[in-house]
Amino acid sequence: MSAAIRDAVIVGGGLTGASLACALANGTRRILVLEAREGRGPRFAGELIHPTGVDVLDQVGLLPALKQAGGVELGGFAVAIAGRATTHLSYADIRNGRAHGFAIEHHDMVAVLRREAAARTGVEIQFGKKVLGLVREGARVTGVRTDDGQVIRADLTLVAEGRHSLLRQQIRTDETCRLLAYNAALLVDDAVLPEGRFGHIVLGAPGPILAYPIASAGGERHRVRMCFDFPALPEAGRGLARIAAAIRELYLPLVPEPLRTAASRALDRHKPEVAACHAIATRRCVEPGVALVGEAGGCSHPITAAGMTVCLTDVRILAEELGTAPGLDSALERYQARRYRFARAREVLADALYETFLASTDGTRAIREGIFSYWEGGRRARAASLALLSGADSRLGSFLAEYWRVAGHGFGRSLRGAVPGGDGRPLGRWRSVRGLVEMSLDKLGRVAAAR
Repeated sequence: MSAAIRDAVIVGGGLTGASLACALANGTRRILVLEAREGRGPRFAGELIHPTGVDVLDQVGLLPALKQAGGVELGGFAVAIAGRATTHLSYADIRNGRAHGFAIEHHDMVAVLRREAAARTGVEIQFGKKVLGLVREGARVTGVRTDDGQVIRADLTLVAEGRHSLLRQQIRTDETCRLLAYNAALLVDDAVLPEGRFGHIVLGAPGPILAYPIASAGGERHRVRMCFDFPALPEAGRGLARIAAAIRELYLPLVPEPLRTAASRALDRHKPEVAACHAIATRRCVEPGVALVGEAGGCSHPITAAGMTVCLTDVRILAEELGTAPGLDSALERYQARRYRFARAREVLADALYETFLASTDGTRAIREGIFSYWEGGRRARAASLALLSGADSRLGSFLAEYWRVAGHGFGRSLRGAVPGGDGRPLGRWRSVRGLVEMSLDKLGRVAAAR
């Protein structure tokens, strides 16, 4: 391509940036993708995609190549906690939706998406190009400046750098950021999952455990990713060896065999990858000539596995709005409104689900008891929860309605003294009820604020 003004410059060539280039490529647009790294990224990143995100990959024509690269379909989630039968949340139970999610090793996924993007007419990818700042003419962003002093002009600048975006700081976003926990990711080869091609959530450790297949090794054996949530890192030394020891002592005893033994062998071979989990929320993600896309615009705790689905939904919405009518800035404003309608429910749900799975207070223990009781009530309840979790239902009102149904079950269990961790006596029951009411009012306030 020449040094002429591009139609779009995309900062970041990961999942969001590469998918966005494919979605925007129409044979006439001149699109430049700038990726700071020349090789594989150094950190573990998202791998599990809900059906809503898989739909986007399919629409853009990327799904066949990802399947060929070894990705696997997922049927939903199996949630296990001591003292209860495993609860199955199946994508097939959601009406009018795709019956499978998808998972693939992150670096394999990014390599495929970059290859597919580079093959699209009008798309160019440059590696080793670190963007330091936005270029403005008056109030409008007209391109970017790289670390070698080059100024690249574009009609539209799309920031897809991920949650650690530097350019986000140069846009008026009214950002808030909270450190939530730490995630220790472990790759387990040649493993057998208890529920086959389901994502698994195991509760009862200091933080929830998430496990899912990312490739098939043949038959029932898989390459499995396990993620161990640490609300706080071990006090007796925060090195990887101490974290690995804490996984063995506090987490693996709750993991069923034969996955437990396979995970222990994996810890013998290599240490887990540890990353901080933040909740980043923005109130604005566009200015004239520029938009934040994917996790550059905000992120939540990964327990809902919604990060990649939000990224891909951003890609779909932005491509739709840019293709409807002339006028870039009006298209960006429409994108912003639609993006937040989808993302806000994910943010509120992620917070609520994480604190419920931790169950560290009287109220959260009551809510956790309520959600399992609710799920045991029938397929409709499980489908409604998974529709919210996966983004098939993105309405804040639906979240609030489901939360109150769960709270109702928790209220009944609290009155009967049936909440684990409570003493069953009147004072203990009162603490459970009071905590549950406080949590429910808190969620009502959060939904009102999000709206």
